[in-house]
Amino acid sequence: MLRSTEHDRIWSRLFRNHNTPFTHNRPLHIMIIVFMFIWVLTAIHPVDLKDWIVENVPLILFIGGLAFLYRTFAFSNLSYLLIMVFLVLHAIGAHYAYQHSPIDSWFKTVFHTKRGVYDRIVHLAFGLLIVYPTMEITVRIMKLRSVWSYVVTFGLIMASAAFFEIAEMLVVTLLANPKLAAKYLGFQGDPMDTQKDMLMAMIGAILAIGVIGFLQYRRSCKRK
Repeated sequence: MLRSTEHDRIWSRLFRNHNTPFTHNRPLHIMIIVFMFIWVLTAIHPVDLKDWIVENVPLILFIGGLAFLYRTFAFSNLSYLLIMVFLVLHAIGAHYAYQHSPIDSWFKTVFHTKRGVYDRIVHLAFGLLIVYPTMEITVRIMKLRSVWSYVVTFGLIMASAAFFEIAEMLVVTLLANPKLAAKYLGFQGDPMDTQKDMLMAMIGAILAIGVIGFLQYRRSCKRK
């Protein structure tokens, strides 16, 4: 079991660069430029414009929230990088309405299925990529230590995945167009779609937490 001071030293090294002023944070500037370039490309002739707009509303709100909070709580650059990768995956999915991506076309052709797999990949990526930023919140804001930082992080990831699925349902109830609602939900004929999406997020979270825990263990062993 790591002592509190040892735990803090390890996390302080993992979460470095979180207090860099925005004007001096060159790596973050590069990430923003890269993301904006990719986002503009995905905004050109999307498969379904209405679906693209619906998919991008939460993305824009999320980015706006990150920008607004930067002065009071800035993530480490590694967290921002992981968040950017996830947002890129989402932007690409929104461009193809999550059902017509090249990966889906390949998957359907090779495995002779009617349902694509890209949205499953994005849900897996959510658990895999967002665990680290979430753990940064549990450690730096909640001041959690040892196993509790992992337990609460996992709980927050699964709660976020469930909240997103519920939010999708609420958005659909407000859409007057049944076809657009069906595309946004992305069931693709699978009545267990919601449960499988959350399962993918859970698998991704478990993998990420396992990797972080292993790296922490190695760092603690080197210090002994």
